Amino acid sequence: MKKEIFNICNQLAEQGIKPTLVRVRNELGGGSFSTINPFLRQWKEDRRLNDTQEISDLRNEIAIIGQKATTLMWKTADDYCTKIKTDLQDELTALQIKAVKADATISILRMELEEVYRQKAALERILAAHQSISKQPATKQQRMTDNYKKTTMV
Repeated sequence: MKKEIFNICNQLAEQGIKPTLVRVRNELGGGSFSTINPFLRQWKEDRRLNDTQEISDLRNEIAIIGQKATTLMWKTADDYCTKIKTDLQDELTALQIKAVKADATISILRMELEEVYRQKAALERILAAHQSISKQPATKQQRMTDNYKKTTMV
C-alpha cells in the first residue's frame, strides 16, 4: 500500500497537482483516510527532505560554478594584463632603440656643427688678414707698377 500511495503522489506531483488525501484516495479507487494519511505524510516529509537536499546540492553546485567563474575571470584578466604588459614592454624597447639612434644622430650633428664653427673661424681669420692687407698703403714697387700702367695707357 505504501508503495502504491508513493507512486500516486509522485505522479500527481509530476503533473503539477498537489497530492491531497482526497486526490490520493480517488486515484487509489478507495481506502480510508486514516490508512492513507500516514503514508501521505511520510511521502511529504521524504519529499521535503529530498527538496532540502536538492537545495543544498544546488547551493554547492552554484558555489562551485561561482568559484570556476571567478577563477576564469581572474585568469582572463591576468592574461589580458600580461598581454598589455608585453605589448608595452615591446613598445618601450622600440622607443629606447629610437632614443639611442636619436642620441647618436645628435652627437654626429654636434660634431659637424663644431667643424662648421671651426671652418667659419678660420675663414673669418683669413678674411680679416686680407682686409688688413688691402688697407695698408701701397708699397713702392706697387706704386711704380701703377704709374707705369697709367703712362702706357695714355
